[in-house]
Amino acid sequence: MVAGQPVATEGHEVARRPRGQLRQDILDTVIELLMQTGDVTAVSIDAVVDRVGCTPPALYYYFPTKNELLWQACEAEFGKLAEHIENRVAELDVDGTLATLVSRGQAVLLWAAEHPALYRILFMGPGRDGVIRGQTWDDPSLQAIVRNLDAAKAEGLVRPEVDSQLTTLILWGTVHGFASLTVSFPAIPLDAVIAAMRGASAPILRSLLTPAGLRSIDALLASHPGV
Repeated sequence: MVAGQPVATEGHEVARRPRGQLRQDILDTVIELLMQTGDVTAVSIDAVVDRVGCTPPALYYYFPTKNELLWQACEAEFGKLAEHIENRVAELDVDGTLATLVSRGQAVLLWAAEHPALYRILFMGPGRDGVIRGQTWDDPSLQAIVRNLDAAKAEGLVRPEVDSQLTTLILWGTVHGFASLTVSFPAIPLDAVIAAMRGASAPILRSLLTPAGLRSIDALLASHPGV
């Protein structure tokens, strides 16, 4: 069976999927199963094809191995997370390089609170070694922070000697520490976690700034205390 061919459904009816739809259905099903089981190793090819309503050869046409399938599914979700961060930053409607940088942390934390099972799979779950590939710096959300810091340096808001990659790792680790706290201890009020993250991040951020950057961040917090 290959893409575009009829597939059997639960009622033994034959339905034709639009070209490319089977591949997307398989990826979506993998994520659903990952969220239900909470464990990469618990997702089997048999479970995927049974839920999708296709045959193993049809799945292997797109994904030659289970690791390839899991990797592509997780990569797609990392991309969706990066897109979510950009959309959330835009929704906050704050202008300026530093405003965008600060908003990114809150966006990650809110996403983790809204998608705790998926956050566990992507960042905390067992069996991730087999599906995480390449350099961590290739992650689009990390690259966005690096670009954000470089832009702030070009504007004279962040000190020129600041290492953008190292600083990105510091900020990313701080944010994901609190995101993990939200996922692991959901009884803690989200507002309290956000306030704690701001308290932990503020000294780090201020240590990076030039006098112009300090004035800019103070003006931002005065006009947008919720950022």
